[in-house]
Amino acid sequence: MTMHRDSEHTENEHVLLRNKPDQGTALGQCVGLGIISMFVVPFFIFWIQDFDPRSFEDILFSFLIFLLPAWIIFVLLVEIYWGFLGSEIVYYSDSAIYIQQKQSFRKDVVIPWDSITDIKPYDEPLLLYGLPTHSPTICITYKKNANKTKKVRFGYHLNPKQQKIVIERIQELLVESFE
Repeated sequence: MTMHRDSEHTENEHVLLRNKPDQGTALGQCVGLGIISMFVVPFFIFWIQDFDPRSFEDILFSFLIFLLPAWIIFVLLVEIYWGFLGSEIVYYSDSAIYIQQKQSFRKDVVIPWDSITDIKPYDEPLLLYGLPTHSPTICITYKKNANKTKKVRFGYHLNPKQQKIVIERIQELLVESFE
């Protein structure tokens, strides 16, 4: 987490949070992907030799037996991409807060200060445990249009102290924006 000026932005914008993952974790995930591939690919080749596409049992068993490794490989690929190329920058100006996330896809969100309705710590539900969400820790709720609200989650892998600092700073900026 950084709280300094950034030369990429205009003079009236300030960086609140810069979050870049640890590339060492991605290296470990690359090793894990290689190990899984060493077992899955030969097993797949062995299985395909005896596979009968006319047999419902073969199709069902193939689907079930390859679904878990395929999901693990997908999650590892998303995490590896995040580890090497992912980033998150939160910066603000007098009129809005900007959240720029680069994970599997790039996401840019601009939230005017007067549309923010809530900011709070976020704990992911257990239901999302198997998804590659990168563990966001802060949730901002804001009005989009016609009284529809939207939520954006950010602050990947922040510890409780960092999470508290960012939330308190955003709350201070909210108060300053209404003065």
